[in-house]
Amino acid sequence: MSRVRELVQDVRMILQSVANPSSKFITYFQLLDAFREPGCPVCTRLERGALRALDGLMYEQVNDPFTRDRLVESHGFCNWHAWMLISVRNSALGVALIYRHLLQETLEHLQAAGREIHPRGRWQRLRERLVGPRGEPIPILAWRSRKSPCYLCTFARRSERDDLRTILEFLGEAEFAEAFARSDGLCLPHLYASMAVGRDHLNLRVLLAMQENRWQDLLWELEEFARKFDYRYADEAKGRESSSWHRALEAFVGRVGVFGPERGEPRVYEAPQGVTAGPTPTEGGPLRAVDEEQRAEIECVRFENEKLRRRIEELLARQAEVHRTRLALEVQLLKLTSDLKAMAVDLAATSGVKQAPPGATPPTGGSNGQASTQGGEPNLTN
Repeated sequence: MSRVRELVQDVRMILQSVANPSSKFITYFQLLDAFREPGCPVCTRLERGALRALDGLMYEQVNDPFTRDRLVESHGFCNWHAWMLISVRNSALGVALIYRHLLQETLEHLQAAGREIHPRGRWQRLRERLVGPRGEPIPILAWRSRKSPCYLCTFARRSERDDLRTILEFLGEAEFAEAFARSDGLCLPHLYASMAVGRDHLNLRVLLAMQENRWQDLLWELEEFARKFDYRYADEAKGRESSSWHRALEAFVGRVGVFGPERGEPRVYEAPQGVTAGPTPTEGGPLRAVDEEQRAEIECVRFENEKLRRRIEELLARQAEVHRTRLALEVQLLKLTSDLKAMAVDLAATSGVKQAPPGATPPTGGSNGQASTQGGEPNLTN
């Protein structure tokens, strides 16, 4: 049944991408932005998506009954997403309301456990060691074992698979491939996941070849980092290899916190049995009743907004470039004007012509341009 459910989900995703191709282009643009960030771009997307989802949940879904029920089933958030709430602005009240409700549920089970727990005798413990436990487990532990996965980890798995499929799909395009080549590439867990997601994809070999080249460079940086620890080469300048050990950690295990105990290794995920997938937290509770046509319209609007934003950024960059070019031309013009004035002064000096100060009356009379004199005094008459 799990394989059938997975196949149905894949067919549904293919049909949605054909009917509404803008959704994958949104992921395309978002991945281009993530390629500029350090580390694995899929880990970066998961981290940012979790922050946006938590922000939306704290803003408009704290009192949503469906969200409350899901959080009760999962016993709150996992360790990673719970501590991420501190980074969400104005989340204190939402956290207090959610965990007050969760704490009330937990206290009820804790009180029941306190009434039902009875100490076992020595012979009973010895018998259970020999033949195994025969009694019922503590009720609160049985209740804990039935918890569903973290509310946000479920959506992180979906986003993770969509990102990997988008990378494989567009890796054959020049712009996307160049941006991916300039990034730090995928971490090892996400590279393994890409093999599971795109086992038969034509670009999988391209992805593996690019990762191989990138990790060959990282291997050289690690060797260079270790070499410069030798006292004979300790005086050499340190470069990019200084951070190679940190990047090697992330390359092997992914971004800190992304693969917590409840996430495990990424794979082709499916919803747990008995758990109904809820709405995407980033969209909010009211969108649960929106039909597919309205969702398609929303995606189209998001796609057009993304294209418009990138066009505005491109125009602003061109305007800044034109402004810098104009300033450079004005500086060159001022320099040329100053050089021409200097050349005119030098030319006048070499020809023996003295320039009169501004506003002075040119001398008249006499030979060779000299003023006529009378009695040793200048002749001031005509």
